[in-house]
Amino acid sequence: MKLLFACVFGLFFYHLSAQHVSDTKQIFHKIDSQMIANPAKARDLIGFVKKNNQNKEVLNECSRLMVQAYYYENNYNEALQEIIQTENQQNVDGIIAYQSILYSAGIKNVDFNANYSENALFKINREILASNDLILQGSIAKAIQKTEGILPKITNENKHNYRDSFSFILVNLSENNRLSQFPGFHQSVLKIFSLYPDDLEFNILKKKLFPEIISDQWLLKTGNIIENTSNFRLKTLYYSFLQDYYFSKKDVSHYSLISQKKENQVSQGNKAITEARSQWIYLTETKTVDEYNFAEKRGLIILSAIVFLSCMILMVLFFKIRQEKLKGKNYQLFSDKLKTNARKKKEPQVISENVKLALLEKLEKLESTNFYLDPHISIQNLAKKLDSNSKYVSDIINTYKKKNFTAYINEMRIDYIKQKLNTETVYRSYKIKYLAEESGFSSHSVFSSVFKSIEGISPAQYIQNLNH
Repeated sequence: MKLLFACVFGLFFYHLSAQHVSDTKQIFHKIDSQMIANPAKARDLIGFVKKNNQNKEVLNECSRLMVQAYYYENNYNEALQEIIQTENQQNVDGIIAYQSILYSAGIKNVDFNANYSENALFKINREILASNDLILQGSIAKAIQKTEGILPKITNENKHNYRDSFSFILVNLSENNRLSQFPGFHQSVLKIFSLYPDDLEFNILKKKLFPEIISDQWLLKTGNIIENTSNFRLKTLYYSFLQDYYFSKKDVSHYSLISQKKENQVSQGNKAITEARSQWIYLTETKTVDEYNFAEKRGLIILSAIVFLSCMILMVLFFKIRQEKLKGKNYQLFSDKLKTNARKKKEPQVISENVKLALLEKLEKLESTNFYLDPHISIQNLAKKLDSNSKYVSDIINTYKKKNFTAYINEMRIDYIKQKLNTETVYRSYKIKYLAEESGFSSHSVFSSVFKSIEGISPAQYIQNLNH
């Protein structure tokens, strides 16, 4: 009887669990269907799932979808905070989504979890973004070749990972008639469209890139969706499409009206991106400080444990040595051996003149690569790049550069950012935090201090002098 009751209870519990999983999948399907047209509604559904589910994989999926919803609404503030809080727990799908969204704000050099850096899916997304960079640089022919190499790797199972990255390519091709100048790209572009046949953004992009007769019914239906959507990117794209449409129709009044709407959208988008870059610097610095504090506390605990264990070991050794002494076994020989080993000294390393000159030449060649902009550069890293050791490299810098390693790196960083400020006026409008990050400093306060110690004035005063 007890066995029968246990079986019935087990079957009942299994049925409830299976039903819960099925309901969650249905909600995720509804979220996907709402994400482009109405990300605000998608966020409400995501919040419901998070509230009623404790499964780690489900919660990670919710975080990824929440970040995408915020991104479509042009809410980088919430999106970046969610990324910072959840990136270490994400699977490869989430990391790919985060990479694409950060890329959209011009945040490219991000070190995600090392477990995914060599992942095949992650590498594909990097290739797509690299292809988009080629388009922005005007290297369309190279972008065509790269994209043609990527598309065979895209399947129905993984295409959802690359939706946003492919949209960057299509949007940039639609600007300045880029696609019309390279008909060789048409086949690859049409292949991308075929991957997302029911996606409204891709549908609008297709009509923009391959103009066709637009029905009043389609305009009315799409206009109603745009009127009620919270998707900022979709609105911006639709206004851009209407701008081309009214221009082709020579409808001056509608063209002027929609141009103003598009200009407002673009202005808000650029403002959000600028703020996002500053916020990312702040969030990453805050996270670094928090991790340092945690590591410091953990270090104290470990140190206490080491001290305790050391005391225990010393006590054991003391009693062991005492026992050996009492027995008269080789204690004196052991003690003498320890003293002899303690007196041994290594002969100092000597570096020849030829080696010095060869190493100096390699160092000066490396300077042209701007290696010093790496915020994590150290004497050990530099020695590895030069196929040498830190002692030799330190001697070369001290002898020929007449300064220590830190001063050497800091002076090159300051010279680099001064050159940018002098020749590229846009840098003068950037925040000090961004200038610090650009020149390789991990903290804007350190950057300001070093800049003033070298130039005699603060970065802000230096920029002010240039502007006058």
